[in-house]
Amino acid sequence: MFGNIGGTASQTCKFGLPTLDEVLGGGIPRGQTWLIEDQIGTDYNPLIMSYLANGLQSSDYIYLLSTEQNFDYYKTRFQAFGINPVMQIQANRLRFIDAFTGNYQVGLNMNSGGEFSSGFGQSFGAQGFDAMGGPDISETIEYITDLTQPREINEAVRRSLLHVKEGPTTGIRGAVLSLSSIIHASDNHKEVFTFIQNRRAMDNMNKMSSIITIHADAHDPILLRGIEHQMDGVMRVTPVQDPSNPNETLQMVEIIHAKGKAELTGRKVVFRFSSGRIIPA
Repeated sequence: MFGNIGGTASQTCKFGLPTLDEVLGGGIPRGQTWLIEDQIGTDYNPLIMSYLANGLQSSDYIYLLSTEQNFDYYKTRFQAFGINPVMQIQANRLRFIDAFTGNYQVGLNMNSGGEFSSGFGQSFGAQGFDAMGGPDISETIEYITDLTQPREINEAVRRSLLHVKEGPTTGIRGAVLSLSSIIHASDNHKEVFTFIQNRRAMDNMNKMSSIITIHADAHDPILLRGIEHQMDGVMRVTPVQDPSNPNETLQMVEIIHAKGKAELTGRKVVFRFSSGRIIPA
């Protein structure tokens, strides 16, 4: 399916943020898997949404796997970047993989017709519209109902991209939000490292570029260090005080590691996150 994807497509995946893309040397190379770390008081979602929105604007195929929020949450954030995610899903450019509402079948029930019901009065039928009269996109959403099987998560990513046809100008990028939920759900860390290894292998072979996020301060530092060593690159988002306004907090993005590009280590960019958008500070 993915034999020569990315052959002559742009060899880097940009964030669409000139200062950050410049610091990265053009963006994240295709075929690599990067980790983005945050801690309490930071918000990496605008950074991720900018990365995915830039992919859609560049005609890449996109997958978004969420363990922490439902589709509506990301819908409004895509819109902040001028992207209509429903139209992108209908055009088969965007695939949403729901590992949040379906996880452990909490709040998500299967009705007698074999269709999912959200538990809030909305079900997805065969008429092409949901209960609120909007377009029915349920058939394109992949549901993960058990986070205790990390291998199944990678399989869900693979299934979500089966419609993508290989070609010299085809590009794929995606995001897994977040690894923390997978770690907490897994029986042992071996499964987590297997998930990361499989994700990197799929990215490398298919010239895909994936971002995996993690809540760094929620995990043992030794485990975090092991995960960092598995990645092609690591970025860390931390809060810093605005020197011109002591009452405002800025977000600093620092390159911790970049495979084959040691000169990037330690480079920093500061942003102001506002209403889902990113503004250079």
